[in-house]
Amino acid sequence: MINSNKSDFMINFGLKPVSNRFLSNKNEKAPRFPLGVSVNGDTGLISIDQPFPVEEVKPRFQISCFEPEDHLNDLVERLINLPGIDNNSSIGAYSFKDDSSIDRLNNRGYKNTWRIDPELDLSLDELSNIETYQQEFTIQKSIEIKKKYGPADIMLVRHVVEHAYNIDKFIDAIRLLIKPNGYIVWELPSCEKPLKNGDCTMIWEEHIYYFTEFTFRQFLINQNFYINSLNIITYPMEDCIVAITQELDNKKTDTTVSRKDIHIEIERAKKYIERVQKNIKVIPNKLSNIKKKSGKIAIFGGGHATVAFISILGIENIIDFIIDDNPNKISKNLPAGNIPIIASSALYEKDIKICLLGTNPQSHPKIIDKHKDYVNMGGVFASIFPGTEMYFGDVL
Repeated sequence: MINSNKSDFMINFGLKPVSNRFLSNKNEKAPRFPLGVSVNGDTGLISIDQPFPVEEVKPRFQISCFEPEDHLNDLVERLINLPGIDNNSSIGAYSFKDDSSIDRLNNRGYKNTWRIDPELDLSLDELSNIETYQQEFTIQKSIEIKKKYGPADIMLVRHVVEHAYNIDKFIDAIRLLIKPNGYIVWELPSCEKPLKNGDCTMIWEEHIYYFTEFTFRQFLINQNFYINSLNIITYPMEDCIVAITQELDNKKTDTTVSRKDIHIEIERAKKYIERVQKNIKVIPNKLSNIKKKSGKIAIFGGGHATVAFISILGIENIIDFIIDDNPNKISKNLPAGNIPIIASSALYEKDIKICLLGTNPQSHPKIIDKHKDYVNMGGVFASIFPGTEMYFGDVL
């Protein structure tokens, strides 16, 4: 279980806006809530101190979620070769984030698959997302879902555990869905790169927990899981942690935890906070100087990373435009700074000299290739994410 004992080392960012609350006009304001993170002194795990209200975080229109998938073919290969798994095995899934894995399994001949239906199984509407799923996915709902679909030999849970407001109850509800010797496949972002780089965009009100390889491994052990495997999959911004677990039962695992290892995690968190605090002072000055020299600055991508970058660093008055081709966002304003959101055609029309990239770094080459005319006209693309190849702090 998660121990509530936290160290006194924390950072409070003050009141911050809900990232997905796009505004219809300049007079509208996004709801704001206290945002801060701290580290658990017993485990080294970083978490948000006070989660935003679920009803406020729920999207007001359909939003897209991007999760890395380059490793899924290899993952499926590993799953179908697990002991006790064959073409008749029941494979369940928690959310739409597992659909691509289910499709791959179906294509390999594993047809006995199912996925929790948010409308029928959780009584949710079409706008509900992961933030609402976790609230409605109770023990009782899990029991009903198990009766409907039957227990799973493999349960897929990709990129959702870090969203759980009550993570112990969430884990208990998930484990009810598997057979006695069944497997649970956990996937979630590793925060080690953002922590190392002092990347403030890591902090997002919908991510309650910020795991590293060590803290997630210890979390699983504390939850009485046997870890068949735990791998780190490398990606440009955040790596993925992929763990395959079973209930302990007769299996044994080493539960010894070194205080030295926990100390390393706590020190990592402290250094992260120090880097973010430094960036809050340094980056606004750097961007102000860039703007004086080069003119208008836009950020490509109106997602939560862009909102965190602007609101945490306090650069609302420095950024002129948000570029985003999502029709639900165009002509609206970003919740951070009420900055207008315009289509990418504006790169050629608004005399924008600097365009920072706030989308996932995996998409950066595609954006640059699509808008090479902008580059040929003298426009400059650079990333907002420290540690990436085109980080603006290194190239501008």
